[in-house]
Amino acid sequence: MGRVAVTTPDGPAVVPVNYEVIDDRIAFRSAPGSVPAAAAGTEVAFEVDHLDETASRGWSVLVVGPARHVTEPGAVRRLAEGAHTRPWAGGEREMWVSIRPRRITGRRIDPAGE
Repeated sequence: MGRVAVTTPDGPAVVPVNYEVIDDRIAFRSAPGSVPAAAAGTEVAFEVDHLDETASRGWSVLVVGPARHVTEPGAVRRLAEGAHTRPWAGGEREMWVSIRPRRITGRRIDPAGE
C-alpha cells in the first residue's frame, strides 16, 4: 500500500492505493472520476513506507513525477498480467495510472543513538 498525492478542485488530497512497480514505473488501478484518477495528466508525489514500532525502525521513499492514464491495450494487458494484488477497495478499478519517477528520495529511521 502506498499513497498518491494529487491536486483536486477541492485542494490537495493524499489517498492510499495498491501499487505495482513494473519496469521503471509505479502503476496503480483506479476508478474513473475518483481522487486517485485525478493524478493522470499531472505531476504527483507517491510515498510508501514501512514502520516497525516495536524496534523503532523503518524507512520511507518518496517519488515525484508525471502520471498518465495508460490506455494502450497492450500496456494495459501487461500491467494487469503483472499485477500481484487486486485493489483492496470495493468496486471496479480498471483504470491504470502510471507514474514515471523524476525524483526519488528516501530515508531510514533507526533508533536514537544508532
